[in-house]
Amino acid sequence: MRNYDEAILRGRRIAGKAPFPPAHQALRIALYDEFAARAFFRKAVEAYGPREPFATSLKAAEARIATLARLCRRYGVASPLDPFPLETSLAPGWRANCERALAGTLGRLQLYETLSARTDGALRKSLRRLQAEDAQQLQVWHEAVAEAVRLEQLHAQSGIAPDEAHIEHGLIGDFLEKTFSVLSGQHAAIGVVGPLLGRLNPALLAGIAAGGAGVLLARGKLNFTQDGKEG
Repeated sequence: MRNYDEAILRGRRIAGKAPFPPAHQALRIALYDEFAARAFFRKAVEAYGPREPFATSLKAAEARIATLARLCRRYGVASPLDPFPLETSLAPGWRANCERALAGTLGRLQLYETLSARTDGALRKSLRRLQAEDAQQLQVWHEAVAEAVRLEQLHAQSGIAPDEAHIEHGLIGDFLEKTFSVLSGQHAAIGVVGPLLGRLNPALLAGIAAGGAGVLLARGKLNFTQDGKEG
């Protein structure tokens, strides 16, 4: 079954000659677009697990959908049917999906701008608030794309394919990997050690870090024992 205003929803534009008032169209278009965002973020979470920023963006999309559904009930507008769970697929690779999320966020912000301009009063204020809430994710996705590019460039130095650059290596390994991806461009900070670190596998680095922490802990216990004996 299709929506009775499918062309308007897909076109993401309020139609002046449509037999529905602008407020009616605006609410259905906004909710339909948020359905698409939710489906995409849900697919990403299913594929990558609850990794950020996808997990937070999914929750944010669900919250905006709940708000728009309440507005639809308030204004007597039926919610559109959601076809996106069956239509949505991911792009190939973490970086591509981060770029898609960034583009989608920019598109929704522009959509809210267009829709709010065609409404007024309390509904316009509500759409502006939703736009502001979505805008909070914009910088997050800018940073996610930049981080994805840095990681791929770092791994390329070791001949690692882009798709493998975003594999999780555990808490310590991921922390070190992100740290070195930033420091790799700051040669003054790490000097000649930088290129060497960039070629080490993050899992190996995690093992080194964990081993070093174990040595420090063991030394601390030894010193404590010796101090106790000497006392």
